[in-house]
Amino acid sequence: MVYYVRFLKTPRIQKGSITALICITTDLGDAFLAEDADLVLTVEKDKEVVYKSQIKWNAYNRELPITLGPLPVHLIKTLVLKVDAEAEPPSKSKSISEPDLSSSIPLIVGAISAPFGPQNTPAAKLVQRTINAPEAVKLQVWEETGNSIARHIWDAGLATVVYLGETLQRMSQDVKRNKATKSPLPALEKVLTTSRSSVIQVVELGAGCGIVGIGLAQMLSNCSVLLTDLPEVEEIITRNINETRPANVSSVRYQNLDWEQPPDDLCSQPIALILVSDCTYNADSLPVLVSCLDRLVRTSPEAIILVSLKRRHESETVFFDLMRSAGFRSVQDSMELPSEHGQVDEIEFYCYSRDVRV
Repeated sequence: MVYYVRFLKTPRIQKGSITALICITTDLGDAFLAEDADLVLTVEKDKEVVYKSQIKWNAYNRELPITLGPLPVHLIKTLVLKVDAEAEPPSKSKSISEPDLSSSIPLIVGAISAPFGPQNTPAAKLVQRTINAPEAVKLQVWEETGNSIARHIWDAGLATVVYLGETLQRMSQDVKRNKATKSPLPALEKVLTTSRSSVIQVVELGAGCGIVGIGLAQMLSNCSVLLTDLPEVEEIITRNINETRPANVSSVRYQNLDWEQPPDDLCSQPIALILVSDCTYNADSLPVLVSCLDRLVRTSPEAIILVSLKRRHESETVFFDLMRSAGFRSVQDSMELPSEHGQVDEIEFYCYSRDVRV
């Protein structure tokens, strides 16, 4: 499983020094990194590095205090603090940095704080994640650093961005070589093809911070992405939309959506792709999720659904039963994420449709 640097106490300047309290935990915050890791602390002012240091996370840690300074007076300005795992040389073990997987996701995802200043005011309870997606796309997404499930990045969302990017990269290489590579999800590649003349409509359900839909809009030209979720995510997702840079002729917008009452006119044009990432963990919500998917596909019969998930408990199998009962057929693929002590974790992908195109 992937681990995320989180601020238990966001950075502030106290008596000329920067103080903060961090932990390295899972997307759900239910486990801590249980191996040693060297961390790099970088302080920036107006995107320029003004201070750099190192600190060690030990396998037994549950939290780790940070104190940097005292800083020179001229550096006590509005600053940001970056905390990253130290990259290892390629010849060394990759247990802490990027493993030799199809994914470019590291074991430890670093954090960038919100700005903080000299008046002893702590940074907002937000962190920015930088994801290096395929095709040299750098995705920067804000999430809350507290305990909110709805406003966090989850492992499956992170993996889906990379999976979509690698799919687009493979398609691009096939065009250059004039040679088709067999696809595990051919219907998905057909939707994502860049040889189309019209803008494709993409809808994401349960978008959270918006990492998947925003990532796709940055990597794929000529697409219109509608992110949907409950009102509690609107502020964080709007912030991320405002800071994104979509690809050519692509766009991203947000709309509140109750799965129990999806409107027939959700989009002004037929939906081509529906994204559902890490939404199957709550068994109580699965009937309304499948009902919502059913209604969306009835209004857009050609739509395909890409579901990504990380198995967390047996109750999630209810989702697959409900999808079969609703007449959906699927093709499956998977990718590996790094985990502790050189192990790997699996993210599952299901491409659903009501016809044979899956």
